[in-house]
Amino acid sequence: MRFKSCSTVLIAGLIAITLAGCGKTTESRGTEVPGASFDEQTSADYYRYLGNIDYSTDAAALVWEQVEGEDPGIYGIQYRYINDFNGLTAQEEIPVCLYFYSSSARGSQSLTAGVEDLAQTLVGRVLFVAVDGVEADAISTAYQVGGYPEFILLNDNVRVSTFSGFEMDEWSIDDVSAWLTENGYEPDLSMLTR
Repeated sequence: MRFKSCSTVLIAGLIAITLAGCGKTTESRGTEVPGASFDEQTSADYYRYLGNIDYSTDAAALVWEQVEGEDPGIYGIQYRYINDFNGLTAQEEIPVCLYFYSSSARGSQSLTAGVEDLAQTLVGRVLFVAVDGVEADAISTAYQVGGYPEFILLNDNVRVSTFSGFEMDEWSIDDVSAWLTENGYEPDLSMLTR
């Protein structure tokens, strides 16, 4: 698989921001993180299906939260363990985008950084779930994943649309963003500067 090289400088900058893992919002600048406060976000109904922060699990929800142990206003994408995968995908509060990847595949780390950016730009509108399809074979089988990477957009656990990167000669995270937009979920790119 070859990725398009367009927007390389922009993507590299976004990846650097993502690898830093945090965005800072301060009252002195008057900037607010859009959506609910951290307490409101973690009290959302779908949070009952999520557990602790866990970067080593085979399936994790990518959530935009206040970073624990940091100063107030430091937010970032956190990986939360999923206590009840079926409950999370069946809930009606927020659509779920399953991102199936293979951790052993070349380029999966940079692709995952782009997915983290998408999760940040669609906070409160789409919940991203990263699934290592090889390690979480039962989940891949249940969703009939044909290869990696593959994105499946769910609403009430019903497949709305699928983006199969493995079927394309060339594509980029911009193509995934366009696919989400076609499905009614346009990323708010201003979130990447927060």
